[in-house]
Amino acid sequence: MHDGRIMPVRSTAVILLLLAVGAAVAIYAAWERGQETTPIHPGPATGPSSLEARSAIRIGLVPEHDVFAMHRSYQGLLKYLEQRLGHPVGVATLNSYEAVLADFREMQIEGAFLGSLVALLAMDRDDAQVLVKPEQFDGCSTYRGVIFVREDSPAQSVDDVRGRSIAMLKATYAGSLFPISEMAKRGMLQGAPEGRIVWMGTHDEVIATVMSGRAEVGAVKDLRLAAFEKANPDKRVRRLATSKPVPNNALVLRKDVAERWGKQIAEALLNMDSDPAGREALAAIGAKRFVACQPEEYEPIYEIAESLGAAWEQVGVGQARPSRPGNKASQ
Repeated sequence: MHDGRIMPVRSTAVILLLLAVGAAVAIYAAWERGQETTPIHPGPATGPSSLEARSAIRIGLVPEHDVFAMHRSYQGLLKYLEQRLGHPVGVATLNSYEAVLADFREMQIEGAFLGSLVALLAMDRDDAQVLVKPEQFDGCSTYRGVIFVREDSPAQSVDDVRGRSIAMLKATYAGSLFPISEMAKRGMLQGAPEGRIVWMGTHDEVIATVMSGRAEVGAVKDLRLAAFEKANPDKRVRRLATSKPVPNNALVLRKDVAERWGKQIAEALLNMDSDPAGREALAAIGAKRFVACQPEEYEPIYEIAESLGAAWEQVGVGQARPSRPGNKASQ
């Protein structure tokens, strides 16, 4: 038998279940829109500017591998930055590099850790400012694009990939700009496509696609390929071409944010390695320290963009190629 004391418990359980389902649907919908924002410490900010009135300085991340692992690894760094600034800092996980550019333009994020091509496009189109870049324990703060095949592939050079399927990553220096430029030099993009491009979502997905045989050739950043080789010493690859180095995952801020917070953020990040708590947060993202990053370090991207001509459209950015600062000022 049922009495009046049981029904409220069941009703409460049903309500809680419905709330949980609703929350899950809301989170999924946010991800589908291209952004999921999580404050490190939510709460109102104080101060005179419109930015300071917001709940957090939102820093965007685009996963190169596992989205949840990357999100967790940056939590310590952003919490450290929040404590040094005395202002809330949040993380916005974006599902594509195109979403980053849109969110910069629409002022949905204040900054982002970006690969070189998107960083340069943010600077070119939205006057964003590059601040710092992470340096690994081996002293490296750059990466290169790599075109590769499995070791058992008959391809010995880029000339040999004509007509073969190639896994790439849109709107990236290593995953699309560099390989497309190499194919354009050899006339592989003229007329009807001679190869089949397989677009993937992350660098690690490109590697997995090649190693499983679903694509014969891949184009990724060398750091991710090196990480794969270290974790899988029994699986070997052959590098067919390597690009010039460019800055790795630099922090880029919107112009207005850089004017208000740039000096403080740069100072906090550049001094992290002198603080035990800072070193712990750096280790979580695989970095020894942060070092200054300058716009001039993106020169290889300008060189390729200028040489591509009409082939620029195949990079997957969807807008005009970037102009050097001097040329842009004279237009």
